[in-house]
Amino acid sequence: EVQMNHKKKPRIRNRPRNKCNHKLQDDVPGETPDETPGEIPSNPKSDLSQMETSPKGAPSRLKTPPKSDHSQPDTSKESETIRFIQQLLRRKLLAKNNGNSVSEPENSMKNNQATIVKPSKEVKSEEKKSKKNSPEPIKKGQTATTAAGKSSREVKADEVDELLKCLGSKLQKGSGESPAAALFTNLGKLFSQAPPSDVESSDDEAEYIEYIYKPRQYFMASLCNFCKADLCGQNRMPCSRCGLSYYCSGDHMKEDQEHRQLCYALRQTVDHKGHEMFYKCGDFSAEQFRSYRIVCIRQVEKEMNRPLSATEQELLLFPLICSDSKCREHRLKRVSICGGCGEVAFCKDKPEHLSKEHTQWCGSYRLFKAFVMFQAKFGRLEPSLPNKVLKELPMACSNTRQIMKKLNFIVTNECEYAALTQVSTGPLTAWFALKLCERLRNCEELTLHLIGAEIEFEVDVLQKWELFLLHIMPAVKTLNVVFIGPELNPNNISFEQLKKIKCCISCRKAKRTVNYHFENHLYHDYCKQSQFLSPNLICFFNSGLYRSTGFALEDTWPDTIQAALNIKCPVVVTSYTKYEAPLDLVHFVNQSNRHINVVLPPTTNPFSSEKPERNFISDNEAPFMFKNFYCFVVE
Repeated sequence: EVQMNHKKKPRIRNRPRNKCNHKLQDDVPGETPDETPGEIPSNPKSDLSQMETSPKGAPSRLKTPPKSDHSQPDTSKESETIRFIQQLLRRKLLAKNNGNSVSEPENSMKNNQATIVKPSKEVKSEEKKSKKNSPEPIKKGQTATTAAGKSSREVKADEVDELLKCLGSKLQKGSGESPAAALFTNLGKLFSQAPPSDVESSDDEAEYIEYIYKPRQYFMASLCNFCKADLCGQNRMPCSRCGLSYYCSGDHMKEDQEHRQLCYALRQTVDHKGHEMFYKCGDFSAEQFRSYRIVCIRQVEKEMNRPLSATEQELLLFPLICSDSKCREHRLKRVSICGGCGEVAFCKDKPEHLSKEHTQWCGSYRLFKAFVMFQAKFGRLEPSLPNKVLKELPMACSNTRQIMKKLNFIVTNECEYAALTQVSTGPLTAWFALKLCERLRNCEELTLHLIGAEIEFEVDVLQKWELFLLHIMPAVKTLNVVFIGPELNPNNISFEQLKKIKCCISCRKAKRTVNYHFENHLYHDYCKQSQFLSPNLICFFNSGLYRSTGFALEDTWPDTIQAALNIKCPVVVTSYTKYEAPLDLVHFVNQSNRHINVVLPPTTNPFSSEKPERNFISDNEAPFMFKNFYCFVVE
């Protein structure tokens, strides 16, 4: 090897030195990195998150964090102090930069770099003054900082004093040092270190993959179709042309340009029919009314000469009409609306048209609306995840809340908890089935087969299999999760990248691993492959076994069920609703070629998701459905 000595190039201060600066340049002026929900410093997650117009969506962009081979973890108090100063200075300087960007948007890129450089020079001047150890430089430094701030925007002097006090109170003080003097002493150490970095990484740090999720918009009759303001309890204004969308004001009705094309097509369809869209729909049965709404969608698509998006379809799938199946009054002036959720209507002169069953669903309507309003403003709700590793099996835990309590993870926000149950329901349902079959103990290697797996559910937030299964099964050293299904298309996702995701540091120190396998096959075909792994548990999550139309409109379930039963291991089958579970069990038994031991008959799953999803297939019985709501277990 030939070593070549080159003079080290001087460091250019205004270059984008770290992840935060890269992020800053990509952001819209006025947004700060601290407000960006995609940044996950402590609990990285692998989220599949790019919903366009389809209900389930597709991931769009893959990001991998930069690695630094030279960064070393500091454990001394001095290093922690320096790191703390870096973080606080970063926030302060980026906040100033944000203010400059808002005031001068036309020069946003130049301002971004300038505001990062200028404070550094100011702080350096303060550092030189600090060497005199006299109180005068402190006052001058404060004055200089304030003056520099006023050149771009007005900064209050007490804001700077507050920053100095905050910094100084957190620092190690020498004997007789004031908080401000301690600040300047430590600033000297700060600038003798490597450049501030948002990401401190080393070879031992867990890798993660971040997916940016852009959830689609939803139509709800209780939300303004333009600004998504809650119309519950307010005078909603129906669209003056189609009457199917609603607004908080006439101005927002005029500004809703996205609705124009659909509105025109709806009006054309009504003119062809010769009557309003939902005129005399009370004559239809529940099944006929579902079919009629599908026909209306096809007619509007013909007028528009294109397919309707999922959001556009919802205007016709979930109209604001009387909820009584024998009435379905469509004229807004003749109906009252539930004051709790604002989504269910009934005739003013017939209050009995509001069914008693609505009381059990009103909360789900409100929760669903809260999700829609949140993601309209902030994007997908990403719940925090627990990282505790249990030393004993939580055998006494019988539902999700008890597991979370065992993991010392308490969530009080209703929306965040519902999102958390959506993430945890897959691994916890598998754990529940293994517990019922007494397969939890003395199992060093555990293999799960997830049949009919989907990117948007089983693969979404991939670390959940470690956090909610490996972490609560202390005896398991190796967890193999095999995702199997013909619809397991990678799209913009690299399965090879997903396979490289590492476990947390605690698991790696204990030599525990999770291996992810992705098989784009029908299950009975995968069983013949050379890479087949023998499972400890087979999972059919929300599969709809009773439906005769499966993949590519063919009923492929009989061969898959027989292949699963031939392996002779526990099988758990879940469904969205109470109605589907018994039908799935009957179909499962009819397709079997051997005696089946039903360990758990169709029952409400105590580890199901609590995040509501709209149900059109059986909306007359249950307006919402939940992932893994019902389940049964067989051997």
